[in-house]
Amino acid sequence: MKFQIFTENDWVYPDTQITDPSDSVYLETARNANISFQVLTDIQVEEGTSVTFDWSGEKEGEFELIPYQLMPARVEENSGAEIFTTLDYDSVKNFVTRQAPFYVYDVTRDIDDGTLKKGRAAFYFRIKVSGDIDPGIYESVLRISINGNKGKIHEGRINIKIKVWKATVPSLDSCKFNMVNWLFLDTIQKVHKLEYDSEEFWKTVAFYMDNQLDMRSNHLMLSRGQPILDENGRVVDFDFSEMIKLGKMAVAKGYKYIYGGFVARWKKWDESEIYLLWDRDIECTSQEAYRQLKIYFTKLWNIVEENGWKDKYMQCLVDEPNFPNSEHYRILAGICRKCMPGVIINDPVESTELGGAVDIWVVKQTLYEKYMKEYKALQEIGEEIWIYTCGFPAGKTMNRVIDLSLMASRLPMWMCFKYNAPGFLHWGYNAYNEDPFEYTCYYRGDPKRLLPPGNAHIVYPGGDKPWYSIRGHLQRSGAEDYELLYQLGQHDRSRADKIVSMVCNSFDDYTTSIDVFNAARHELLKSLNEVL
Repeated sequence: MKFQIFTENDWVYPDTQITDPSDSVYLETARNANISFQVLTDIQVEEGTSVTFDWSGEKEGEFELIPYQLMPARVEENSGAEIFTTLDYDSVKNFVTRQAPFYVYDVTRDIDDGTLKKGRAAFYFRIKVSGDIDPGIYESVLRISINGNKGKIHEGRINIKIKVWKATVPSLDSCKFNMVNWLFLDTIQKVHKLEYDSEEFWKTVAFYMDNQLDMRSNHLMLSRGQPILDENGRVVDFDFSEMIKLGKMAVAKGYKYIYGGFVARWKKWDESEIYLLWDRDIECTSQEAYRQLKIYFTKLWNIVEENGWKDKYMQCLVDEPNFPNSEHYRILAGICRKCMPGVIINDPVESTELGGAVDIWVVKQTLYEKYMKEYKALQEIGEEIWIYTCGFPAGKTMNRVIDLSLMASRLPMWMCFKYNAPGFLHWGYNAYNEDPFEYTCYYRGDPKRLLPPGNAHIVYPGGDKPWYSIRGHLQRSGAEDYELLYQLGQHDRSRADKIVSMVCNSFDDYTTSIDVFNAARHELLKSLNEVL
């Protein structure tokens, strides 16, 4: 069997040619961390072909090998130069990886049953490194055996050398970096064809929650309460049953924080008023909105107290309040704080004028850089600011999309460290088109306004659980990188900043060179070895 090894930071394609066959790989890692590599073979397999992996070597119990099958996803259109997508390749060819349409190995399928899906045999190997292992160099051998057509056995042997450095990535319960990716229960129900509220439905939801935690996404937004009407159509109560069930699951699984879902939003980006989400004709500054919001927040706070969630609960109010409606957002926040005394308000914001209304400012990457002076001034007086990325802007700006360099999926966490932002949000965890493997550019109603490829999802729907994307693995790696940068920064901030500057200086100014990135990561591990 002929094969080639690629780093975890490489995009690999179904039509990639094997130009540099090798049977060995050298990896560097911290402790209690993950390190991965990819293997592309020249073997075509049929559906159900069996495969086995034999992993042996030094300190076997300190390394856990998790094999995945690489599967292709289709990029139907390229990211646009500024927004949405485009078929004008000439306008974006200076930053996208390939001209759309094309297929790329973005899906990493769990090999639970020991068989492969039809196609070219390609693998993603993830190695989880124990936190208790002694620093040093360890060698092992991975043997791959594929049962081909007519009983032919294809075998490959990979010699793996792993250098484990002294630094240790903290577990989630003691981490410094926070992450949230919005979980859509309706999408889980739809793509997995499940009956809502059935045992199988909640079992599948639990698999998605486990995946988020494995990705180091340790905050979870819960469902919003649903209005209950009397015989005259008047809101008299709210049903929080779904929110309570999801919250109890999240707390039991170890999420650091759970959030109450949004309650209001503007209709037009540039208008001052915001409206109730369950009744888009009611302005949040009206007397009727106050009546309903007081019922809503009072009941919700009682639920928080009854379940013992006060030390791990935050409230979201509006998705992207902006400059024109900042004043009305402040009024809404005041209502919330009256009914939920002491609550932490956490929102993605598009304004610098929300002081006192929001506790954790989650700021879009380009907005932070546009208003850097104002946001840094807020940070200097103790305000907590996180970074988020979403469907806009497109272009080269760092975002987790499929037709940009994989550096755009990993380096946002390096930028979070640079800007002293201890958290990251992305809305698009599992929002899908009907076929997310063939149509990765998400749209809501208007197929002419496609979001950049992969922007809406970082996992793919497997049989009864999510399959990681390559970008999802890199988001986890970026979160681990942040923890290491933070540790170095506690000893020598200027040295940590210098390492960051080796790979990125802004969300638009970053390297796409894997060699440059690997050199910076090596310097990070080496520097930590010297100061710890």
